[in-house]
Amino acid sequence: MIDITKNKECFMEIINNKVNRPGRDALVQYLEDKTDFFEAPASTMFHLSCEGGLVQHSLNVYDCMRSKRENPIWKNVFEGVSEESLAIMALLHDVCKANFYISGYKNQKTYDSEKIKAAPPKDVKEDGRGPFIWESVMRYEVDDMYPLGHGEKSALLVQQYMPLKCSELFAIRWHMGYTEEKTQYRTLDEAVEKYPIVLALHEADLEASKLMEDKNDNKALQTELITT
Repeated sequence: MIDITKNKECFMEIINNKVNRPGRDALVQYLEDKTDFFEAPASTMFHLSCEGGLVQHSLNVYDCMRSKRENPIWKNVFEGVSEESLAIMALLHDVCKANFYISGYKNQKTYDSEKIKAAPPKDVKEDGRGPFIWESVMRYEVDDMYPLGHGEKSALLVQQYMPLKCSELFAIRWHMGYTEEKTQYRTLDEAVEKYPIVLALHEADLEASKLMEDKNDNKALQTELITT
């Protein structure tokens, strides 16, 4: 299970120790008081679709970015990228997902033998996989109150409180990389050429979501982050 309290402490430790920029405290206060950032899921169903998943994902991306910085292939890309910038890009790239999801319910089949045994016989059905029952399970749905896009929305939210360097702005804006619409590819290519750190953040985002995380919290690979 994701430890929301521990992850919040880790997030705050990194922000407070690595980021020293006007507006930092106001941004953190906004996330704490006005949003569900520290409790929100990272997605509806694709990765870390669970309470606290968003911050866990942000920490995982931070971990991936730090690992990339030690990779010789990325040496030139990370030259001149400060600890502060790395923390800002990784930890705040998905603030657009705060106040973005609501919980709901859906009916789905379960083949759990214990649940089937406890259910009334009339509720037990059968298909190609065997006996099953329908059960109501919680799920997350999108409720986008401010439809301003994804990466661009994160950048706008952060800049309402704290200024961003151009490289940070571009990286956060384009962190979805080539999952953007194909019509955006030319502009994205130009962004990557201008600021290659865009590609690093995009890859770190994919590494976290595809390799470190799963749909639910008990399958999430939670690493002990080095914050010094």
